[in-house]
Amino acid sequence: MQTLESLGLFGLFCICFISSSLYPLGSEVFVSFFTTLDYPLFLVWSVATIGNTLGSLSTYAIGYWGENFILAKHFTKPRNLEKYLIFINKYGFIGAFFSFLPFLGDIFAFVLGATRYPFLKATFFIFLGKGLRYYLLIYLTKLFYF
Repeated sequence: MQTLESLGLFGLFCICFISSSLYPLGSEVFVSFFTTLDYPLFLVWSVATIGNTLGSLSTYAIGYWGENFILAKHFTKPRNLEKYLIFINKYGFIGAFFSFLPFLGDIFAFVLGATRYPFLKATFFIFLGKGLRYYLLIYLTKLFYF
């Protein structure tokens, strides 16, 4: 933790970004640790939320640019694909919001990109879900730590 502390908020940003990409790493411990330091809580929340959101958007981008390969490989019948795309366009915001979940969140972001779910909508709901999660985490850390 000493090295991470010396990197400051940039280190927190990197951890949150990496943990939300396809690499399995939990950022919650690091965010909780940073709330115990002398950083303003709003700044810790902002850096963690933005880093984690951008990490999910990198997974979204992998799905977006790999869409032809993914959809062609797993959906051989156009009718099945069409039903799936209608479902994603209608309820994709739920997957975007719950992209903070371990493992499933990466799949949600990936599928949203592969199905070309609207980028701004995905970004908004991903940010909303991750921001709420970090808000609750910071609140609970402060409540029980101090």
